[in-house]
Amino acid sequence: MSMKKNLASSSLWSISAALFNNLSTMIVFIALARLLNPTEFGIVAFATVFIDISRIVVLGGIPDALIQRKEWDDDVATTAFWTNLGLGVLLSVALAAIAAPLVGNSYGGTFALVLAALSLVLIIEGASAVHVAKLRREFRHKMIAKRSMTTNIVSGLLGVGFAYLGWGVWALVVSRLIGVTGSSIILWRATDFRPGLRYSMEHLRSFARFSSHILGSQLMIQAGAQVPAMLVGGFLGPAAIAQYRVGWRSLNLIISVVILPIQTAAVSAFSRLSHDRAALAGGYLRVTRTCALVSCPAFFGLAAVAPDFVPVLFGPQWTEASWVLVALSLIVGPTTLGYFEGASIAASGRSDLTFYASLFASIGNIAAAAAAVTFGPVAVAAAMTLRAHLTTPFSLRLVERAIGVRPVQAILGILPPYLAAMGMAIGLTAVRWLILPDATPLLRLIVCLPLGGVLYLGLLLLGGRKFVRTAREELAPLAPKPLRKFLQPAPRD
Repeated sequence: MSMKKNLASSSLWSISAALFNNLSTMIVFIALARLLNPTEFGIVAFATVFIDISRIVVLGGIPDALIQRKEWDDDVATTAFWTNLGLGVLLSVALAAIAAPLVGNSYGGTFALVLAALSLVLIIEGASAVHVAKLRREFRHKMIAKRSMTTNIVSGLLGVGFAYLGWGVWALVVSRLIGVTGSSIILWRATDFRPGLRYSMEHLRSFARFSSHILGSQLMIQAGAQVPAMLVGGFLGPAAIAQYRVGWRSLNLIISVVILPIQTAAVSAFSRLSHDRAALAGGYLRVTRTCALVSCPAFFGLAAVAPDFVPVLFGPQWTEASWVLVALSLIVGPTTLGYFEGASIAASGRSDLTFYASLFASIGNIAAAAAAVTFGPVAVAAAMTLRAHLTTPFSLRLVERAIGVRPVQAILGILPPYLAAMGMAIGLTAVRWLILPDATPLLRLIVCLPLGGVLYLGLLLLGGRKFVRTAREELAPLAPKPLRKFLQPAPRD
């Protein structure tokens, strides 16, 4: 198979697996949220923050370093394997023997046991990181996708079953351990690599420099994402972090369904436009316009119906999570513009600017969360959204330096769907408060979802005809044949 076909097939399988896994995980998440109370949910959510940050250190950017090497070398891979496994063991022991007892003093004995048990994930993933790298290097994303989908289904069903049987927090812990163990076994069986009993400092140095840059960048991004949740859990307790996580996961589902496929396609497209500033600028503007067409109504619509959406899906005990979701959903403008800045900047060869953007956003998230945490999880979510709006001009300036797109161009490019979606959200909020105040949440959802679609399309056609025409011209060649005739605009007079 040619490189082009390999890339296309890999991208397709990666997107399909990501969409399937996010949807299946969300279904399991909804079931578990209904079976467990916020305190039980929060204990595992807080422990997971420690695990997610630690696993970045365990991987250490080493799989990426192996993938970028010109040739696969089993001796180098063996050194990488023992490095990953050693880091996994060290961090697992540190979490179980030091962090768990220390945090458990204020968080309770159950948390200490949960963190100690989940720390085994680091050892298991450390033992299979090199095998994932080998599969990715060989473009065997189909195998990786099938593995992740299978283990997601099995571990999810087990988690729901254990929770139904009354296992509480241990339903989540045991299901995750089973999932990562099964995944690791499948990976070992899928590759022919077997580590030997040798270790080379020379081989370690050969990939350490590259992997250290990756590690620094990934740690920074992970800290920006996880530290706010850690602050909520540490200062406000397990129930608060549970409410924050439920709101965040609800928004993340929309991001994975709406933005992830466009973002994945954009990365491949930008890589083919490498160092062509004009083409990169045009590509950035096109993908942000396309994304805005669906992200703006999805996010603003979610903000308008979140007080009904969350209780209907997760249950009445998650009311505070609905307001977390409202606050986070208003981040749509910065999110739409920012999700493609990394790919476009990287394609221009200015990876240093990507680092500055990540650093600025991560520090901003931590500072915003620290300032708002005493006011509760909803305030933290609102502070994160405010931070994103305040730092967007800085991010857009970096895009301008890299590919020449002026901030005004980028903002005006998404303005028609943004304003139409905002108008839709205002209309839906008025309907909920003024016309259907006494209706059940489910009835309001049934009325508001189709009404929102009609309002958005009507407002967009009314005030953004030029935008709609441009979007149809750009999307028509990419659409399936049955839709091309519909999307193709009528000839201008």
